[in-house]
Amino acid sequence: MGNIHGRFEPSNSTDKALLIGSHMDTVIDAGMYDGALGIICAISALKVLRVTGKLQRLTRPVEVIAFSDEEGVRFQTTFLGSAAVAGILPESILQVSDKSGTTVQEALRLNSFEASAAALGQVKYSPESVGSYVEVHLEQGPVLEALRYPLGVVKGIAGQTRLKVHSSSLLFLFRWKVNINTILRPKHNQFK
Repeated sequence: MGNIHGRFEPSNSTDKALLIGSHMDTVIDAGMYDGALGIICAISALKVLRVTGKLQRLTRPVEVIAFSDEEGVRFQTTFLGSAAVAGILPESILQVSDKSGTTVQEALRLNSFEASAAALGQVKYSPESVGSYVEVHLEQGPVLEALRYPLGVVKGIAGQTRLKVHSSSLLFLFRWKVNINTILRPKHNQFK
């Protein structure tokens, strides 16, 4: 479906996988790290575990996923990559066209994916194989900044809806002591 996957499989693991990732595409004015941050953080976390000799201690598989066409920029329909993984992408989506008239099916075939109902079924993950999913993402609004919170945790997405953030949101999977925006902000931010 255009997603990119990387997987670490521990020896003799029978646990459900931890999926970590985000989307590769972005929308206009979403910021330099929209989507990409979640992919970079996932790869970086596994690299740190490997470098420190802790990767082999994992007891469950960890899979990094970079989802394709989540924002709907090309085909004007969202969540193509994640919907395929979830098994909820309808076969009819294959006939949706971009502005140049190329269908999703044609684009996938040009990239060596036989886009058919059977192929979409093979992309689907079994719910029994997945334990959890984590996505690091930049907030695209003023809520965390206004509350002076360096980090927030959500249980789902709400599109452009801004959610009230609770103080317990400061606890997160990773112990980050510095605001990620500070780390990634170029010296001369041309995107202000």
